[in-house]
Amino acid sequence: MSSSRLSGLNIVLLVVTVLSLLVGAYGFIAGGLGDSNPPTNSVSIRGLDAELDPTPRESSAPLAANPSDDNTAREPNSSVSTKVTPQPQDTTTGKGPGFELPAEVKSDPSDRGDAVIAGRVIAPNGEPVSGATVTARRSNLDLLPPEFSSDELDRYREEVSAFLARAARETRSVNTDTKGEFRFSGLDGSLAYDLAAYSESHGSGELGRVASGDRVTILLSAESMLQGRVETADGKPVTSFRVRAWRPNRQWEAISRNVDNAEGKFSLPAKAGLMQVEITATGFTQEKPQDIEVGSEGAVIVLQQAAILSGVVTDKEGTPLANAEVRVGGGEDRNRRGWNQEGNGGPSARTDSKGRYRFDTLTPKETRFTASLGEMSETRTITLVQGENTLDFQMDVGAIVRLRLSDPSGKPVEVDSVWFQQKGGRNWPRPERMPSSEPGLAEYAGIAPGEYTMTVTAAGLPAIKQDITIAAGSNELSLKFATGAMLSGTITSSSGGKVSNVGVRLRKEDEDRWGGWGTGRYAQVDEDGTFKLGPAEPGQWRLEVYTTGNWAEVFSDTVTLSEGENIRNVVVDAGATVIVKLVDEQGNAIAWGNVQLSGARNFNANSNGEGVATVSFVEVGSYSLVATSRGLASQSQFISLRAGDNQFTVRLQKPNCCRLTHIYPDTQASKLGLQVGDLVIEYNGESITSWGGLGQAIRRTKATDDVIMLVERGGSMLTFNLKGGTVGIEGTDGVR
Repeated sequence: MSSSRLSGLNIVLLVVTVLSLLVGAYGFIAGGLGDSNPPTNSVSIRGLDAELDPTPRESSAPLAANPSDDNTAREPNSSVSTKVTPQPQDTTTGKGPGFELPAEVKSDPSDRGDAVIAGRVIAPNGEPVSGATVTARRSNLDLLPPEFSSDELDRYREEVSAFLARAARETRSVNTDTKGEFRFSGLDGSLAYDLAAYSESHGSGELGRVASGDRVTILLSAESMLQGRVETADGKPVTSFRVRAWRPNRQWEAISRNVDNAEGKFSLPAKAGLMQVEITATGFTQEKPQDIEVGSEGAVIVLQQAAILSGVVTDKEGTPLANAEVRVGGGEDRNRRGWNQEGNGGPSARTDSKGRYRFDTLTPKETRFTASLGEMSETRTITLVQGENTLDFQMDVGAIVRLRLSDPSGKPVEVDSVWFQQKGGRNWPRPERMPSSEPGLAEYAGIAPGEYTMTVTAAGLPAIKQDITIAAGSNELSLKFATGAMLSGTITSSSGGKVSNVGVRLRKEDEDRWGGWGTGRYAQVDEDGTFKLGPAEPGQWRLEVYTTGNWAEVFSDTVTLSEGENIRNVVVDAGATVIVKLVDEQGNAIAWGNVQLSGARNFNANSNGEGVATVSFVEVGSYSLVATSRGLASQSQFISLRAGDNQFTVRLQKPNCCRLTHIYPDTQASKLGLQVGDLVIEYNGESITSWGGLGQAIRRTKATDDVIMLVERGGSMLTFNLKGGTVGIEGTDGVR
């Protein structure tokens, strides 16, 4: 359920539902984004005596701004309705962002050939299923859902539409005949395919990585309905709620739906068995999840009226505090989390400009609440009762820091960020930044009085770093930025070869080695060896070059920077540079594969979009070279490196064994003498063709079983006698 790729089952639904697109969205939501509970509390922006609004105001679902519009199917009047074309956001109602789907997207897969996959679909009783929908999609197709951004909704809608359209284009679909048979032709014989089948009357099933030319059987698993009714203690139906259900102890695989039903009824398709059901409804609480048997009728979930809590947060002088957080629990509860999330990450609210907050769905019981602003907080306990409750906070906000910032000409400057580091310690307090009230003013509240080192950054200007003493109450500082200095140049190797995986930094002589993050004084060196640093304060600096893999310094020198542009080219001894081109069996470049060098030291790097991985600053000598990439692996090669560039081409193929990458001490593996680099060929009579296959074979044994494991080491075959169960190894896919 946490995969970022569409599963085979989602492909089936993609084709079955209207326009073959809605369940692409389902696969996107359920597979790519997960399912999370919507918040049940929000800050009221109305008067606190206004009528309680039963509509949830917030949602953590990326495709919607509130739970009533989150692209899960909504259930009006007990019948499931599916939204095919969500509309753009209605800013008058507060509904979430929709996205336009193409009216029709035809299947037009990018993979083609003359290969065939055929088979049949059978029901749980073994009978053939006619009229079932079967889909196929190449297993190596990456379908990554777009990253949600609330600041770029138009772009996000376009990317979602393109994502769904591509899913439909890359999916083949056929229906089974009267004998339950199906056939896909025109497939690429070099690829594997993910198959899935769906029948409304018999359920669904799927098979992964089916090789072209295979004949397979897809067994459907029957689905039933999880049904129930939600009502209050006096028997009245709850008409709007969210239902979430999961197998016992498998909350991360929950299914959910928003429901609007006049009778308080809900129904969700689910496989037979026991489900735990949680109901979330504004103004009501559920004591704990309720067990319901799938397929049963008449299950009733009774909700209790919630406690409503409101109040005002002020400082000791009675001044309202805006943007203060009020959360359930005390300071020691911040790392706790129960099923109803009344702990860290649970119900919380922010105060408005008048210091007011409101919770509208809390459990009636004795509860602690903490109001906090920056690093300062106050905790109070109240016994909540059903209905309205009031709790005010009057807290010590510690110190308030007001920074007035200007550029070199004296004009106001908007701050990017401010960091406070406690003097003599490694604590980095995080005071609350208050809303801006005038240009060039940055105000921070909720920091304890004391001595700090403060770093201030603003776009296009060198960072200001200075020691300050903060007293209780108001503190005001005026800061003027200097005109910045920029430093650019090129990093090259003394051997004339390529340099990669290096970074550069500017550091003061007395500064901590890793100080200055976020100030423009750190940069990654581009593939062509160029870099650009700044803006930095004019003056004397240490220019340092370091490797990004292990942070080892490879060059250091003093530079004097003046205002404006400065240039400094650097020549380093890069030792041996390894340039590896990864290709598949057809000679096509493999992007984002992983290359590993093992020798006196270990190195690794990922290939770029052209399939090239580069590792610099490798000691001259002998190494073993292997590579892996999404279900493909290479043979281990013994290589000798000289100073300068060393170029290799590595061909990846389907794995046919498992290569050991780590041996744990005091385990069967260490006691038997297994070694890193060993290739596992056979375990307990089973041929091993991958790391995953070895894991499955091990899990099928018991600790009392006598097992024989066949291993290849340096071209020789070795036999190991061991017990079943845990071996004490880690590994990856390998090739003999």
